[in-house]
Order: sequence, then structure tokens, then C-alpha cells
Amino acid sequence: MDWFHCNQCFKKSGSKFAVSSCGHICCDACIKSKQCSVCGASCSYLPITDEMKSQEKVFFTDPVKLIQSRMTNISQIAVFQQKQMERVTVHFKNKSSELERHLKEVSEQGYRQLSELKRENAELKKQLSELKRDNGELKKQLLVLQRETAELKKPLSQRRVSPGQFQTNGTQRVSLPVAVTSPVTPRSRTVSHVGSAESQRWARDRGISLTTPGSIASMSSHSSLHELSECD
Repeated sequence: MDWFHCNQCFKKSGSKFAVSSCGHICCDACIKSKQCSVCGASCSYLPITDEMKSQEKVFFTDPVKLIQSRMTNISQIAVFQQKQMERVTVHFKNKSSELERHLKEVSEQGYRQLSELKRENAELKKQLSELKRDNGELKKQLLVLQRETAELKKPLSQRRVSPGQFQTNGTQRVSLPVAVTSPVTPRSRTVSHVGSAESQRWARDRGISLTTPGSIASMSSHSSLHELSECD
């Protein structure tokens, strides 16, 4: 080591060397107790030997050898950290792909639900329209029933009753029969009797029995006429 020498006498060889706490190297001949022989400051000395601690010995190591030894450790450290970073990168890439897939599924499900809700909305609107139409019909029927109820609540004298009808107990309407009879004249009655007698004679000659009320009346009338003719 070309740089190693005593800072007081500048000798490169000697029995022993020591380094002061103020940073000066001195040989045994130049060392003064509790005082630096170079700057005169109060100091302590550390012998330069192989028994020094690693953090103290490193100051007396060849920098090239130090770099070479450190490069191996630095390379191992760099590889280790690089692998850790790669693992983290792979993890977040997988997480990102999973989140993208989940987002796509949720979006598709949302679109399906939206379509279903639109269809249900259209169906509900259709049902609402039908209910409104049915409600209108019910209102019309209710108005008709209200008019009929109001008509039934009117007194009997105010109701419109057709001729030939009257109400009993306020609930039923009874039609009164109208008898229509044609006027009967004596001439038509005589002709009827004569016609009936001739019918009886015609039926008796042919063996036919007439038992209807009209035929019996005709026969009695014919008998009475026959008796009157004999008396004359």
C-alpha cells in the first residue's frame, strides 16, 4: 500500500503503527501519550493489527479488492430485490386481470337486469292502462246503478208507470188484463144456434159425437126451437 506511512516521520515500515482518534497514522517512535504528534491535539491511539474490528479494518483494505468483494454481495442483493419486485408485479397483474374480469361480469349482469327492468316496466305500464280502462268501465256502471237507485228511491207518484201496470209492495209490476169482447146481436145468436143445429144433425147422421161446450149449447137451443115449433 503506497499510501500507508507515518504522518510524522513518513516511514513506510516499522515495528508497529497506530492511528489516532484525530485521524493521523504514527509509528511507535512518533507516538506520544495522550497527544497527537502531528497536530498536538489530545487523542487516543488504536493499534493497526489484524485484530481490529471489520468496520475499522475496512479503512486499511485495498479499494479494488473491497469493490470486488462488495460487488458479489451487491449483485446478490440486487437479484434478491429484483425477484421480490417481480413477484409483486406478477401479483398485481393477476389482481388487475381478476378485477377486470369481475368488472366485465358485473357490467353484463347490470345490462341484463336493466333490460329485465325495462321489460317489467313496459308490462306494468300495459297493466296500468288496462286497469285504467277497467276503472272507466266500472265508473260508467256505477253511474248507471246510481241513476237506477235514485229512480227507485223516488215516490210512487213521481215514477213513470205505463198504462195497464201498477206496483205492489213497491217491488213488482203487475199487468192488468184488458178484456175485449165483440157485441152480440140476436140475429148472430140465432144464426149461431141454427148453424149449430145443422152441425149436430150432420154429425149424428155420420155417427160423430160432439161433446164440446159449444155443441151442447147448440143442441139445447135446437131442442127448444123444435118444441116451440110443435106448440105452434
